[in-house]
Amino acid sequence: MKDFFLKIVNFFYPITCSVCGDDLNCLSRTKICDKCKKSFPVIRNLVCQKCGMPLYDGGEYCYVCKKRPKEYNFDKMRSVYLYKDSLRNLVLKFKYSDRFFLAEDFGSSMYEMMKLYDFYKDAEFIIPVPLNIVRRIKRGYNQAEMLADAISSKADIPVLKKVLFRKKITKPQFKLSKLDREKNIKDSFFVKNNDILRGKTVILIDDIVTTSATVSACSLALKTAGAEKVCVLALARD
Repeated sequence: MKDFFLKIVNFFYPITCSVCGDDLNCLSRTKICDKCKKSFPVIRNLVCQKCGMPLYDGGEYCYVCKKRPKEYNFDKMRSVYLYKDSLRNLVLKFKYSDRFFLAEDFGSSMYEMMKLYDFYKDAEFIIPVPLNIVRRIKRGYNQAEMLADAISSKADIPVLKKVLFRKKITKPQFKLSKLDREKNIKDSFFVKNNDILRGKTVILIDDIVTTSATVSACSLALKTAGAEKVCVLALARD
């Protein structure tokens, strides 16, 4: 009966792919068609063993992680996609245009990526990168938090939303150079309820990683509060 009702609704209000606009099956749980999903630039093959940067010329570590192994405060980071083409446009819609229903599709992709790496298996908590209060109110939602919820429902790992906070309002990172991003975000995060993190392994969730300044600053705050290991999982790498 439910399926029949959905078919009737779909006749008048068809479900379409969020990328190409083609019709989707009325029973589909996804908002992205298979053709478009296959076109997304998945990060495959060799990547830096610490920061997850694609290594097109081979090797074990990228230049930064090899020359400055303490550059980043997280232990490992992996990203699902390269931030470009139709994937970039879709992420921007998810982030700024209320397409929060895409969290389910993106979260599923992140979960599938997460399962490929052993260092995520010991994770006890998932923690989203927080927004500052002004941006949260203006946007109405935290996209990293929505991704964390979607991943949690599949991985059966609890999300901690009232642990990591921003303590100052910073400029948008995408407008800044690498050096300015690091200065802008430095000492911007703090942790409440430190006891819950002591000795734990956590997964830090973000949507887009560029210079890694934000996730590194978050990782430092989490480790200062007692977390033993912080692994970062991002939707896309710029």
